[in-house]
Amino acid sequence: MLLQLVTDGNCAFCQACAQWLLRHFPGDWVNAPNQSIDLKLIGISEDQANSKVWYITGSGEDLKRYSGSQAVAKLLLDQPKKWIKPLAVLAFVPVTKQIAELLYFLISKNRRYLGTCETG
Repeated sequence: MLLQLVTDGNCAFCQACAQWLLRHFPGDWVNAPNQSIDLKLIGISEDQANSKVWYITGSGEDLKRYSGSQAVAKLLLDQPKKWIKPLAVLAFVPVTKQIAELLYFLISKNRRYLGTCETG
C-alpha cells in the first residue's frame, strides 16, 4: 500500500501544508484528501478525518494510523533525508511530544483563520 497523508480536502490551509511537505519531502507517499478516499478501508471516521491529519502506513493486518503531530513526525521519519530525522524523533519523546501535540491542537483549531477552511 502506498503511504498516505490523509488531509481535509475542504481546507486550503491543510492542502497548502500537504503541498509544502510534498515539495520539500517527496517520497513514496501521497496527499489523500479525505473526501476522495474510502475512510472505512483505513478505519477512520469522517469526524476523525475532518479534525486532524492522518498518516497511513501498511495495509491489512499491518495497517498503522498516526494522527495529528504524530502523523507529520512519522511522515518525516520515513523520509530519506537524514537531517530531518532527529527533529521528527522529538515528536515521540514525552515532553516534546506534549509540546508538539499542543502546537498541533492550536493550529488545527484555528486553521480557519489561516486560510479558507470549510471544516474549521
